[in-house]
Amino acid sequence: MKQNTTLLFILLSLFSISKIFGQQRIVIGKVTAQEDKSPLIGVSVIVKGTNTGTTTTPTGTFKLSFQKGTTLVFSFIGYQSQEVAIPPSGEVNVSLQPAINTLGEVQVVGSRNANRTKLDSPVPVDVVNIRQLQESAPQVTVTQILQYVAPSFHSAESSGGDASSATNLAQLRGLSVDQVLVLVNGKRRHKSSNINFGGNGNGSTGYDLNAIPTASIERIEVLRDGAAAQYGSDAIAGVINIVLKKNTDNLLVSTTGGVRYSGDGEYTRSNINYGLKTGEKGGFINLTAEFGTQGIAEPVGGGNNGLYTGPIYGGGAGVRDYDAIYTKEIDEAILASRGLTRKDFNQRSGPNRQKDALVFFNTALPLTNGAEFYAFGGLSYRNSEFTAVRRLPGWGTRNNTFIYPDGFLPAIEMGILDKSLAVGLRGKVKGWNVDFSNVYGGNSFTNRVTHSLNASLGLKTPKNFFAGAYGASQNTTSLDFIQYFDKILHGLNIAFGTQYRAETYYIQKGEPNSYIKADTRTIYDVDTTYLGIPYLQEVGQTALNGTAAGAQIYPGFRPESETNVTRSIISAYLDLEANITPEWTLSGAVRVENFSDFGSVFTGKAATRYQFARWLALRGSVSSGFRAPDLAQFYYTAVSTSFLGGVGVDILTASNVSAAARALGIPSLTPEKSRGYTLGFTSKASRNIELSVDAYSIDIDDRIIQTGNFSSTASNLPADLKAAFTATGANQANFFYNAVNSRTQGIDITANYKAQIGTGNFTFTAAANFGKNEIRKINTPKGLESFVDVIVSPTEKVRIESSIPQKKISLQALYAINRWNFLLRTVYFGDVNVATNFGGGNIFYQNFSPKWITDLSAGYKLSPTIQVTAGVNNVFNVLADYTDQLVAGRRIATPGGGQFVSTGGRAFIRLAATF
Repeated sequence: MKQNTTLLFILLSLFSISKIFGQQRIVIGKVTAQEDKSPLIGVSVIVKGTNTGTTTTPTGTFKLSFQKGTTLVFSFIGYQSQEVAIPPSGEVNVSLQPAINTLGEVQVVGSRNANRTKLDSPVPVDVVNIRQLQESAPQVTVTQILQYVAPSFHSAESSGGDASSATNLAQLRGLSVDQVLVLVNGKRRHKSSNINFGGNGNGSTGYDLNAIPTASIERIEVLRDGAAAQYGSDAIAGVINIVLKKNTDNLLVSTTGGVRYSGDGEYTRSNINYGLKTGEKGGFINLTAEFGTQGIAEPVGGGNNGLYTGPIYGGGAGVRDYDAIYTKEIDEAILASRGLTRKDFNQRSGPNRQKDALVFFNTALPLTNGAEFYAFGGLSYRNSEFTAVRRLPGWGTRNNTFIYPDGFLPAIEMGILDKSLAVGLRGKVKGWNVDFSNVYGGNSFTNRVTHSLNASLGLKTPKNFFAGAYGASQNTTSLDFIQYFDKILHGLNIAFGTQYRAETYYIQKGEPNSYIKADTRTIYDVDTTYLGIPYLQEVGQTALNGTAAGAQIYPGFRPESETNVTRSIISAYLDLEANITPEWTLSGAVRVENFSDFGSVFTGKAATRYQFARWLALRGSVSSGFRAPDLAQFYYTAVSTSFLGGVGVDILTASNVSAAARALGIPSLTPEKSRGYTLGFTSKASRNIELSVDAYSIDIDDRIIQTGNFSSTASNLPADLKAAFTATGANQANFFYNAVNSRTQGIDITANYKAQIGTGNFTFTAAANFGKNEIRKINTPKGLESFVDVIVSPTEKVRIESSIPQKKISLQALYAINRWNFLLRTVYFGDVNVATNFGGGNIFYQNFSPKWITDLSAGYKLSPTIQVTAGVNNVFNVLADYTDQLVAGRRIATPGGGQFVSTGGRAFIRLAATF
């Protein structure tokens, strides 16, 4: 009710603003074709710098009411766009010239040639118009917008555990979240400081695109090709370039609210974007603020889904089922006496409860002699609450019934701060375009555990804990030179530059109560000196009882986990692109990077494109690439709790530089190295139709993963690892290691069709990705041959090879006519496999079948400045297959699989105003 009232207030406010904000002006005119002066029907007429516009009638005429602006922009399929100043008379008549390349949007990423478009690029690039989708699509965050339109993009929404549940990381072509590079305005962006545990990209740090407000983005370019030689580490699967808005003289206000069909999981996302000119020479500053909320949701599917069916209050309920002594009737009687039902023991489902606040800016200021100062960046803060498995009153080792007689649902509240700032100067020096820039980015997590306890402290335990913090930063200084020589061959573009990057990573310990195991005692042994004098010496520690150490849900970082490390990287590159003939383009790049912690890496790339005819061009590339181990993968150490077969197990993730790792024989991390190949074609069958098909193959050697778990009961464990088990109270331990060589192959298909239907504009887009991942080799450390199934666990093998859809098809239609616009989209998510570890070598495999998810929306302009849009994500309430009851254990099964956001249908309403 509160959020409905808020939306109503915003609606009334926007109506009031539209009345106050200025007097309406009217412009009329006619649009014709230059070649025969015939009227053009459906030409888009927009006031520059605003979203105010209309289309021409069957006679080519138009009439447009507006409040702000001085210039009209005319655009139409098959013709060159034209800008015309609005005269005092209020009448504008124009003739449009035919265009050859009409659908090839401007492209930056993948080529440093400023004249290159996505269709004549030698490598595959998708250009996503975020502004258009922000008006009509049900999705409100960057990752989910891309999830439904980009063929090889994947992002799972908040489905991991602990801190991983707060980030929606990006993947390309079925590879890990750390094998894609993200740029903003062509500059390297920093990663999240969090290591993802569970779900896709397990053991990896990735890019959290949702730290950037959607309303600040003009378009997103997705390069589906290896590009480490051009842009550096991480670009094995491809590059995502986010281009920020530059528009001025208009104010955009938008708010969206949605809720699941079941009435819960409500969300809101409101933003404001404003651009203004600075000076009279083209300077601008564009500002964006965004605020979002996400409510909690009950288990997917409603009814009794997720309901706990096992023992609740009985002693040992965590390890035994109902029996002759303790029956279900006893449980039900206790529940009734306490005024509770089994639904009070449900777990939450879907995204975390969250609040987001984000601000961003983009600016450029012309200087003397054609130079320009530019800057962009932003600040975001998110509070995200994750709740895991409810600790039942009968779980004696993890609960204290004197404190929580009915058990408890522990929560971890994460304060996530993300900040970035880029500044630079660019201009021409003796014909060269010179760009000098410095980009800083930082990300940190502060973790607080609430409504919990440390069972080993007994009645002395607090309920709330500071569990520690961690963060990472990146500072990149670059100097780039570019020049296009139109008289060499048929055009030669030369780019070269150098870069210095400094990276940091730190872990801050939690308060002692968040990590200690309070029931341990030191063991002493009697020894004698060489003179025969007896003395006591410490020989280890032992636990007095089986209670769990540390705060439940997320034990805090221990003092020995604290770290504060840095490294530096120096790189240089050369990038050439030549038009050998008017039909043949050839490009190549080389790059060398030197890392202070492990040495140098050399990469190269070559790509070519040949235009056989206006309707057919072939293209292909070959590249080598690499990904440097993240500092977090070197130094992260923590204890987490997993539930294997319903039994809680404390698991130690030991750093790669730890004594335990060296003693066990885990080698120091080295870079992942890749070889990539693409071959495809583009076709422009007619003025209104585009088609591209690209096949790819990517081999990665020494791929870094998180190993499986070494058990504390295993024989012949080294003393250092045994000591780590005792000190942390953990039952199992894992490490980061260059464990596998993998191969990824697939094909991407994209098609685009634009047409005039009646007086409306129709756009149809089809995109598909068909891929396959396989592990080709396991790199077992010497001496650990008997642990090959631990080095790469069966669950990790399935996660790498088939935990995200290997087939994905997106079909989308947009239609705009008069005041109306409509979106109809359906996306096919292929099947996935999941492996569940029950402990003791018992692995259960399950396949989740393919699904089609359909979205529908309709928008209507209430006035020239205000539009309302309503629709549904997942119209037919399609759910993923249900997890097998064997995996669900003592809970009634719910949908699983992780193919898509499996929360069921979600309705939304959006109100947007432009002034």
